[in-house]
Amino acid sequence: MGTSSTLLCGTEGFGYRHVSARHGQDWQNVSLYTGGNWRDLADFAIEQILRAPQPGYPRHNGKNDTWTFKAPLEIRDGQGRVRDVYHPVAVVAGGDGKLITTYPTRDPA
Repeated sequence: MGTSSTLLCGTEGFGYRHVSARHGQDWQNVSLYTGGNWRDLADFAIEQILRAPQPGYPRHNGKNDTWTFKAPLEIRDGQGRVRDVYHPVAVVAGGDGKLITTYPTRDPA
């Protein structure tokens, strides 16, 4: 499978501004394991989620015409050891493909 999305500056409701304000700290907490910054980790996760979503995804929400993607993401330290596994989410608008939000979660479902 595989798809793409456009990350715009956006507003408080979608895009980079939304992710930064609402989920930036969540991504920062995860990036502590990697020693990188949260924006690079979120960008990498978005690419992986959209490229190869886990079975059962993407899921369409007809009420607001969005697609939810999810995929496992192993967080490794500087020595390559798996420190944790997350299942981050990316939500994409169905009509224009804009990235609405992304956030890390441990919930595999």
